[in-house]
Amino acid sequence: MTTPLMSGQAGASESTLSNPGFERGDLSGWSTTGTAFHGSVTNQPGWGWGCCFNQQGTYHLWGFAGGGDAPTGTVTSEPFTLTGTGMVSVLVSGGRNDDQLYVALTTLDGTVLHKATGTDDEAYRRVTWDAREHLGEQLRITAVDRATGGWGHINLDDVRVGLDKAPDPGLEGLAAYWDFAEGQGTATTERISRSADPISYVFNNAVYKPNSDPLWRTERQEDGVLSGALLFDGYSTWVTRAASQTQLPTDGMTVEAWVAPRAFEWGDEGKPSAIVNQQDKAARRGFSLGVGRHGVWQFGIGTGDAWYETAVPQAAALAAGKWAHIAAVFAPSEGTISLYLNGEQVARTAIPTTARLAKADVPLLIGRHNQPAIINGTFAVNMFNGQIDEVKVHTDALTSESVRAGHKHDMQTFAGGSIPDARMAMDRSRYDGDRYRPGYHFSAPNHWMNEPHAPIQVNGKYHLFYQHNSHGPYWHNIGWGHAVSEDLVHWRDLPVALAPTAGSVAPDGVWSGDATLDENGVPVLLFTAGNDSQRPNQATGLARPADPDLVEWKMHPTLVTSQTADLDVGAGRKVRFGDFRDQDVWKEGDTWFQLVGSGVQTTSGQSVGGTALLYTSKNLTDWAYSGPLMVGDVAAHPKTGQVWELPTFLPIGKDDQGRQRRALLVNPSFPDGPAEYSSKYTYYWVGTWDARARRWTPDTTEPKLLDYGDHFTGPSGTVDDKERSLVFSIAQDRRTERAHYDAGWAHNAGLPVQLSMRPDGDLGVSPVEEVSRLHVGEPLLNINEPTPVADANARLADIKGDMLHIKLTLERGSADTFGLDVLRSPGDEERTRLFYDAPAGQLGVDRTRSGNNSSVDANLGIQKGPLTLSNGELSLDVFLDRSMIEAYANAHKSITTRAYPFRQDSLGLRLFGDGSVVKSMTIWKMGNLTD
Repeated sequence: MTTPLMSGQAGASESTLSNPGFERGDLSGWSTTGTAFHGSVTNQPGWGWGCCFNQQGTYHLWGFAGGGDAPTGTVTSEPFTLTGTGMVSVLVSGGRNDDQLYVALTTLDGTVLHKATGTDDEAYRRVTWDAREHLGEQLRITAVDRATGGWGHINLDDVRVGLDKAPDPGLEGLAAYWDFAEGQGTATTERISRSADPISYVFNNAVYKPNSDPLWRTERQEDGVLSGALLFDGYSTWVTRAASQTQLPTDGMTVEAWVAPRAFEWGDEGKPSAIVNQQDKAARRGFSLGVGRHGVWQFGIGTGDAWYETAVPQAAALAAGKWAHIAAVFAPSEGTISLYLNGEQVARTAIPTTARLAKADVPLLIGRHNQPAIINGTFAVNMFNGQIDEVKVHTDALTSESVRAGHKHDMQTFAGGSIPDARMAMDRSRYDGDRYRPGYHFSAPNHWMNEPHAPIQVNGKYHLFYQHNSHGPYWHNIGWGHAVSEDLVHWRDLPVALAPTAGSVAPDGVWSGDATLDENGVPVLLFTAGNDSQRPNQATGLARPADPDLVEWKMHPTLVTSQTADLDVGAGRKVRFGDFRDQDVWKEGDTWFQLVGSGVQTTSGQSVGGTALLYTSKNLTDWAYSGPLMVGDVAAHPKTGQVWELPTFLPIGKDDQGRQRRALLVNPSFPDGPAEYSSKYTYYWVGTWDARARRWTPDTTEPKLLDYGDHFTGPSGTVDDKERSLVFSIAQDRRTERAHYDAGWAHNAGLPVQLSMRPDGDLGVSPVEEVSRLHVGEPLLNINEPTPVADANARLADIKGDMLHIKLTLERGSADTFGLDVLRSPGDEERTRLFYDAPAGQLGVDRTRSGNNSSVDANLGIQKGPLTLSNGELSLDVFLDRSMIEAYANAHKSITTRAYPFRQDSLGLRLFGDGSVVKSMTIWKMGNLTD
């Protein structure tokens, strides 16, 4: 088999260098010092704990083979005369250490002309050096190993002398140039040095799925120079070039690039999202080109004694989702730093004519800040999110005319002379093969989501919005993701609907809210507007559609509801000022009602409990405060929290007296602790609602748990055209931050459920009937007559899967405990047990053997709650979706839980409970939500 790296073997053997590829199987033609390279010539194709070197030919020099990482020494070629093109290239891999571990091209007296280190990877990459000024001279190749710790070895193969093509004359005047023309792979070639710079990407070495390449833009001829760009995912993608590999000019330079940001970061620690940088700002050294909040981009230069920086005005900010050509010119001879957008100067700052670049001894990075802020101890922020192409570092300060000419040249490569579309919609396929990512439960196409909210049905289609961070799988930079469905179970992704925007009511975050129809039947969004310059930083904003397809939305210029500290929440009490979020909006008659989650304290500051504050309006923009709909009692019921989030108030029918019955669902929040209760529970109350009197009368002040698992939170609801009260939720994945990083996504929605009023007046909950549209093919099993558990298990033995719908009715019989094991390994080492404890009258889930690979909880434990059987029977609707497990029991209670099995064979099903009888059981395979 011939690999791309093997294709030049014949040429290398024609070099004036003796034994250039170690194909003699030894070090003949080379001399050594120390012991680092003794016994290091090998024909091994891989390193034992991985694969593959991709060496040229059969043999190569593996610095680890002779004695591991500890030995030190050098290996040096015999002198050779530089001929041919004057280019010298080598295959290099191994440890990354510019000073102690490298391969170099040297003069006979040992002067280093060029050098390259490894990338902490055994796979070879080619490094090319332009040595034309030394044509006819005698030179050497030497490998140096002075490193002794981990990755303390360097590897070498296939030295090519005078065979590679010289740089294109059109590249004159460039210190570095990345055109990202590869379209695939985990490295990109810098065209001046011809070296392949590694692309870091989370799925280069994936943990929960098969490996996959970084995200490359599909090549299209009509896109001209922007065909084949690299997409930076916002948290794990960047290009690294060793500090020594690029020689930067000190007395003037220009940095330019084409960029298409997908979204903008918040700007932690005041740092921009780096486009390209090699900086140590604290030491006032290096340079940085990056984009900050709301698209304002900037350039900085360090001279050793000062840091000079300039930024564009908001009018010249980059636009999310659109390509732009930017250039930064450092011209000390003119005493200026100038910035250009699409060929036109947009900023200019004076600097001393004596200013000179002081190089920072750090790697040159594209897409990642050299000193990023760290979120949750795991995520480096200040990283670019979007596409980058045509990155050039010029060796001098370009004139305005030259910048304009360069931009004009690029424009002429585009079809019709127009900048092409950015085309970077988030692609769900990057997660293909992830063993834990649900397939038919709604999730964000990429990265982070928390609660879905603002569900609304418009012209027969269901629209769902959700809290989303497009930069990575962590909470930050929150806007509103958006999806649409015709059947509640198959969803199509739409562009982000709302994002933090400069000059708007929500410059710092667009947090949860709701949707309703205005007086003309046009949908409007009411959202929690984040503005950190105000206190509280939470208020209600409003947005209206800017197009008939509801893809683009425009924010109302002013807030529509704001919290004040003097809100009347009862005698001796005060509102918890600063907590004011998560609107629930509905209309009755000619009046709109709005609930906003908050909390109540005593006047001395003691927490009373959460609350849902009630407002009314006749026009959606002018709201009057009516008082608390209800106030919780955190002392009596600690798990209901000090603040209520996502209050959801839905009709469930009328009682015998014709009174409107409603359910109030809340998500408890614990700003005062304890953290153990956070993001686990949804509580509800059922009662009567008098809209005219603005009065809610719960049947009891005792809260009830809606779902007995630890993962159903963040409710949001709507009433559809079938008069169904539908609830959406976020299914917390409760994984570690490291798992979120490695997986590339966080959280997903639960299945939409329908609320109902039971004969006893309590709340009923069941999955929507549309889930049957996810069934694939005929049932895998269909038991429709009373069957002993043992006989049913015999029929279950060959059924495996983690994307299933199981509809089951069990009669208790003489069993005390009975139920169903799912995600079970053949030897019962792993399984998740759904059970009914008849003596206790409780439905529960036992996860003590579920497997907690990546779970934040060390002990998954047992969760349970009260449930009464129906005529001695337990009817379950169970939905398995990889790590998701949902069970709905007797259309009354549910369990939403997660399992992260270690074993690949934890895919079985088994019933338990001797003495119980299977009345019926049907199992379907389930399809994907995007099918």
